[in-house]
Amino acid sequence: MILKVYLFVSLFLTPSAVIRVLNASNGSECTVTMFGGDVNAFWACTTERALQSNWWPSPIAGLFSYQEWNGYDGFWQDGALLEALANFKSYANNTRYMSVLKSSYREIYELKLAYAPYPSFDDMAWYALSYIRIYEVTGWPEFLDVAQQIFDFCWTSGWDSSGNCGGGMWFDNNRNSKQTITNVQMLVVGAKLHRLTKRNDTQLLDKVMLVWRYILKNGLVDTKTMLISDGARQNCTADGNYNPTYNQGVFVGALVELWKLLRDPQYLSMANAVANATITLKSVNGTLTEWCDFQVCNDDTKMYKGIFTRNLRYLMDAPGMVGTTAREQYSQWLNHNILSVLENNICYPRGVPKTCHVVYKDGPPFNNCTGPVFSENWHGPYNYTAPMQQTSVLELFTANIKLGTLCKGDACAYDPPTPAPHPLTCKDDPCPPGQDCCSYGGSYTCCDSDQQCKNHVCV
Repeated sequence: MILKVYLFVSLFLTPSAVIRVLNASNGSECTVTMFGGDVNAFWACTTERALQSNWWPSPIAGLFSYQEWNGYDGFWQDGALLEALANFKSYANNTRYMSVLKSSYREIYELKLAYAPYPSFDDMAWYALSYIRIYEVTGWPEFLDVAQQIFDFCWTSGWDSSGNCGGGMWFDNNRNSKQTITNVQMLVVGAKLHRLTKRNDTQLLDKVMLVWRYILKNGLVDTKTMLISDGARQNCTADGNYNPTYNQGVFVGALVELWKLLRDPQYLSMANAVANATITLKSVNGTLTEWCDFQVCNDDTKMYKGIFTRNLRYLMDAPGMVGTTAREQYSQWLNHNILSVLENNICYPRGVPKTCHVVYKDGPPFNNCTGPVFSENWHGPYNYTAPMQQTSVLELFTANIKLGTLCKGDACAYDPPTPAPHPLTCKDDPCPPGQDCCSYGGSYTCCDSDQQCKNHVCV
């Protein structure tokens, strides 16, 4: 086993680095041996460490009422990351950075205030999903309570009770569109709440099934390809956009929860069908590919592939899946993607952000810049990194951690105090490619790609 681990790791590290990761852990360092030889757990650990060292906390953390990483593009991404962190703790049996999960707790009014003037319902649902997962991993009941409140808020404010098209969740309070992601999120949240609270709450189950019937009535699942449409038109038909992989992923997660809740095999069968369709139709040479990976992806899209792999792992661990050929095939596909990332899409900053073009938006981290870091296209080549890309790859590694992996040693509980921020300037090249850095009053901002910095103003 040690020889196999050595050969695998040595493909991607210098000899001194191989010795370091194989030897016993010390402090914050991740090693293969601390995870009993599980290489994917090691890569998840070191990727999480780089994420936390490079981008947490934001210099403006505390001004908002939600967790703030330095460089995430939006409120929803901060929420979605928490589920990724909880999964790594669960699958690799460690408590690293546990205080980050603990400190992420917010009352629902704080979450609503954080996204003025009014949060979209899918953004709120990411926090519900993460808070439920944190409860599953830690047993902290306050997180489950807020998740229930988020579901109730979204349902009361966002469900179309007119009966048109069978209902459905509106995207936001403007009630102009119905996006699939909001509806599949509510399907997961409602089903999980019903299962975990163990209440005989027929009203909650009725709401879950209303969402399910809405999805079917509006044809959001293409029964020929088994891909999931991004939304519904006003005439109650699918909008025909099957690009975003996170729709496929969260829908798979929803089907897993329906299978757990109702034990109807149709849900498990459909979950496998959607997962296989995504793997087949959304991969290029076996590597998962977002529709924009070879063009220009916005910051939201950079999270999508990781969310798919997160939910694929939920399917792999579903009742009836452990020990099956299907589960092994999913694991092999994940490993193919992991090898592609490690061979083609990795960089080590060696303490200097410019080495790997590490992007910040609100200021540098307290710690020296560290790696490994990853960019958005899992085929490579590496171009630049930000926390969205890093999180997506963290989820990929985490999804293929072996069942029963244990963490041993002091580093398994590494949880440093939150450091104080310090300023960054345009000289540090902090902006994404194609975006001017514009300095003003000792600070800076990144101009949009269609703007230029003139006289310290983005125009």
